[in-house]
Amino acid sequence: RFRELITGQVINSITMFKTSLEQKEEEIKQNINNLNKSLREIDYTDSTYIELQYQKNRDREIRGFENSLKTCLGDVARNTVEDNEERFSNIQKLLIEPFKDKERWTEKVTDVRNWLDFSVSEKERTNDVGKSYYTDSSGLSGGQKRKLACTILASAIAYQFGLHQTNFSGKSFRFVVIDEAFSKLDDKNARYAMELFATLNLQLLMITPQDKINITEPYISSLHFVHNIEEKDYSSVLPISIDKFQENRTIALNSNSD
Repeated sequence: RFRELITGQVINSITMFKTSLEQKEEEIKQNINNLNKSLREIDYTDSTYIELQYQKNRDREIRGFENSLKTCLGDVARNTVEDNEERFSNIQKLLIEPFKDKERWTEKVTDVRNWLDFSVSEKERTNDVGKSYYTDSSGLSGGQKRKLACTILASAIAYQFGLHQTNFSGKSFRFVVIDEAFSKLDDKNARYAMELFATLNLQLLMITPQDKINITEPYISSLHFVHNIEEKDYSSVLPISIDKFQENRTIALNSNSD
């Protein structure tokens, strides 16, 4: 009776463990699919959009671990005492002992994020045909690398905040601080980044030189000018709404033209 209980309990636990890992893998896939709905709304270029893609990782250790899970459970239709004892023996040899003795291997194979390889496809908007495919940034210019990195980073942040979920609440915390993000981007790519952040529902605090304010204007509600007074060695902050800033700028421009 004890033997039946111990084998049965271990087998049930491994079955739940396997199911839990597979569910997490499916959740990652679904989250990527939901993020792609947002990315499709943004023009990567005038004629293309970006799509995140995933494929099964071919790593030997990960594939071996998945095969071990299947081997341990075997044919579920066979449920005799002898079958369960065979399963228990396989579980002990293929899973329990490696889990105890191989810490690096255990961390690697049980982290479901390692089960998938991720890439980016740039697709034509007219027919959804792939134009370019990226597994890394090699072969891209500096501006292209930064634009691609910005897309992936913003998507990752949205994923962490759960902004892709259907039950997303506009009142949720989704605050991101970006320091001089546009210093090495041209105006067109900088506006792409702002549109990306807005589409992914991120709340931004932008730290940027005054000459880049024109890029952020359509996406922000207020400004805080920081001024350093060198002779007194301290800084002051002047808050102003975007509407007031634009009003003052118009007055200043009209005065100069007069």
